[in-house]
Amino acid sequence: MISCKRLKYVVLPALSLVLLASPAFAQTVAETPVPAPVVSPTTAEALGGLDAYIESARKAWHVPGLSIAIVRDDRIVYSRGFGVREAGKPGKVDADTVFAIGSATKAFTAAALGMLVDDKKIEWDGAVHDYMPSFELHDPYVTRHVTVRDLLSHRTGVVTNGGLWYGSGFDRREIIRRLRFQTETLGFRNQYQYQNEMFIVAGEIVSAVTGTSYDQFIAGRIFEPLGMRRTNTSVTALKGLANVATPHALLDGKATPVEYRMIDNVGGAGVINSSARDMAQWVRLQLGGGTFEGKRLIASTTLAEMHSGQIVPRGGTDALFKFSEYGLGWGMQEYRGQKIVQHSGAIDGMQSMVAMIPERKLGVVVLTNGLRTKLATAVELRVLDAFLGGPATDHSAVMKQESDDAVRIAREKAAATSGSVTIAPARLPLDRYVGTYSSDLLGEIAITLADGKLKLARPQATAVLNHDRNDMFKAQWDSPGQRSITGQTSVGFTFAPDGEIATLELGGDKFARE
Repeated sequence: MISCKRLKYVVLPALSLVLLASPAFAQTVAETPVPAPVVSPTTAEALGGLDAYIESARKAWHVPGLSIAIVRDDRIVYSRGFGVREAGKPGKVDADTVFAIGSATKAFTAAALGMLVDDKKIEWDGAVHDYMPSFELHDPYVTRHVTVRDLLSHRTGVVTNGGLWYGSGFDRREIIRRLRFQTETLGFRNQYQYQNEMFIVAGEIVSAVTGTSYDQFIAGRIFEPLGMRRTNTSVTALKGLANVATPHALLDGKATPVEYRMIDNVGGAGVINSSARDMAQWVRLQLGGGTFEGKRLIASTTLAEMHSGQIVPRGGTDALFKFSEYGLGWGMQEYRGQKIVQHSGAIDGMQSMVAMIPERKLGVVVLTNGLRTKLATAVELRVLDAFLGGPATDHSAVMKQESDDAVRIAREKAAATSGSVTIAPARLPLDRYVGTYSSDLLGEIAITLADGKLKLARPQATAVLNHDRNDMFKAQWDSPGQRSITGQTSVGFTFAPDGEIATLELGGDKFARE
C-alpha cells in the first residue's frame, strides 16, 4: 500500500506540466463538476430510524434477541436491546444482557500479550518455545521458530482442527500437548490459516510468563480497569447471574433454545461472555489509543501494532470490502474508503460483531442469541453507513436474500439427486462396527449399538449414526447447537486386507480401531 505522504513527492512528467499550465486544460477542469464532500451526520441524524431497522432485521432473520452499543468520540451514544433473552419467555434484552462473544475474545488475548510486551516480559517476535518450553509442534523447526506474532496472526501454517477442543473434554494444557500430533500444514508463514488452537496457546503464554491464569490476568488488567463488571470467562460463571441471554439454533425455521456449550477449554480463542455496555468500554480503550478515562492501560504503539496487517487472507476481498488483512487478534478491511478494525465471533447459538473506524473515533458492538445468520454484520454495516453519511444499503435485505437463495439451491440439488443413487448396504452387520477407536490427536471415540442404531460418543459430544451408503454413515449430533453448526457429519469405516475394520473416519479425521 502507498502512503498518502509519498504522493506529495511524486514528480510529474514534462507533458503533464504543459497540460496543467494550458488554458484549455484549466477551462476543462473548471467545467468538470466536483462532487460535494459528504458531511458527517450529527449523532442524532445518524441514529434516526435505527431502532426500526434493527427490529425489522431481527425479525427477518428469526433471531430472538440482540443487544447493541455505539461509541462515538469516547462516549456511548446509543445502547439498547431488542427482542427477548429466550424465545417463548418474556424477559427482554437490554444493553446489560450477557451473551457469549466467541472469537471476539481473540483481541483481548492479543491485548494481554501486548501488555506483557509493554512490561518487557515478552516480545512480539519472541519464540513461543522460550516462554513455554512444553510447546511442541510436529515440525521441530516450526516448534523452535514460531513467534507470538505468528500465533496472533494465524500464520503458523498448522491446519486447524476444532475436534481438539470442541466436544473433546480436553483441558487447555492437554489441547496444547496434542498439537504435536497435527501433521497437516499449509507451510510455515506461507499463508493465512484461521486457528483457534494457536490462540489457546497464546492465552496460556500469559499464564506461563506471569504465573497467573489467563482468566485472572485479563480480569485484573482489562475487565476491572474498564469497569466491565458483567464480563467473565466461564460458562459456569453464568449460573445464578441475572439477565443472561439463552443461545438459540434455527431448526426447521424456528429459533430453538439450546444449552451453553462448555468451552472453558478454548481459553484465549473464545471464552469471554459479556454485555454490549461492557464491550463498549473495551471499544473506548481501542479508540482511545490504549488510554481509558485518563489512565493508560496499553501503549499506543502496541495497540497500533495490533491494528496493523500482518498477513493477507486468500480471497480476502469482495464487493463490500476492497482489502482484507489480519493483524494481531483483529481483522482489517476497507469499507467506503475507511479502514475498519473488526472481529466477529460465533459459538453454539450466539454470534457477535465488534467493529471500529479508528480515524472517526467510531465503534459498534452487536451481540445476538441466534446462529447461522448475517444479522450482526448487517446491523454493523447499517451503523457505519449511518455515521459515514451518503447513500445507505439495506444490507440485511440483501444478505437475507442471498442466504435464502443459497438454501433454496441446496435443497433443489438434494432433491434432484435423492432418487438417482442406489444405496448399497453396509458391508458388515451393525454389531461388527462396535468398538473403541483412537487418535493421538483427538482422543477416543466409542461406537455402540442400541435400538438397532449405531451410536457415536466423544467425551462431550454424542450422535446417532444414520446409514448413508456402503460403509458410510451420517452422524446426527444429539446437541441441537452442534447440529446447527456442523449439520450431519460424515462417518466412514475402512478395512484391513483381512477384512477387519481398520479405521473410523470422522469428517476426515482418522481413528484407529483398538
